[in-house]
Parts: sequence; structure tokens; C-alpha cells
Amino acid sequence: MDKHLYILTGASRGLGMAMAQQLLVQGNFLLCLSRHTSDVLAGMAQASGAGLEQRVQDLADTVGAAALLDQWLAHQPADRFATASLINNAAVLPRIAPLGLSNSAELATAMRVGLEAPMQ
Repeated sequence: MDKHLYILTGASRGLGMAMAQQLLVQGNFLLCLSRHTSDVLAGMAQASGAGLEQRVQDLADTVGAAALLDQWLAHQPADRFATASLINNAAVLPRIAPLGLSNSAELATAMRVGLEAPMQ
């Protein structure tokens, strides 16, 4: 039984990749939801004995992301994890500008990824 489930978004590069690397220790299971997978993380998981599953998912598709996670969790035995944590690292930054000059589509995407997706 894995002790702890970590669900990490935006794990394929940058800060998310660094966090994923730190979480890949025996006893942890890391579920990464990112726009890309990482061969580096797969190799580290195999070497460390940590559980890892990487799913390609754009969090701007909040309904799809919620469905993916719901389906994944439904296929896990009820006693597989003692605890779980969500680390919402994925982000989309709209162009920095006064609100009146901001692009509403960019703002909506940023809100979907940064707020709506983790709430779903």
C-alpha cells in the first residue's frame, strides 16, 4: 500500500518538475496531470521505487480534467492510500495590463486553470 497520494498539476517542467522529483520517494504515489509527460520522471520513479502515473491533460478543459481524475480515482482500491494532497502548480499567466485593457479570453483561461480546475 502506498502511504500518500500526491496529485500534482503542471509537473512536466519548471517548478512542477522540481516538486515532482522531490516527491518521488518510496511510499509515495505521484499522479501528474500536465500537458506533457516526462521521461526523466519515469526514470526517477523506477529507480526510487515510487509510484508514478502521468496523464496528459490541459487544465483549461476543466470538465475533462475533473472527469479524468474522477475516473482514475474510481479505479483505485478504497484502502490504497492513507492520505492525499493536491498540489495545483499549473498556471496560465495572461498578458499583464490594467484590467480595462486585458484580454477577456486570456483572463478566462487563467481563471479556468488556476481556480476552476482545482475546484472541480
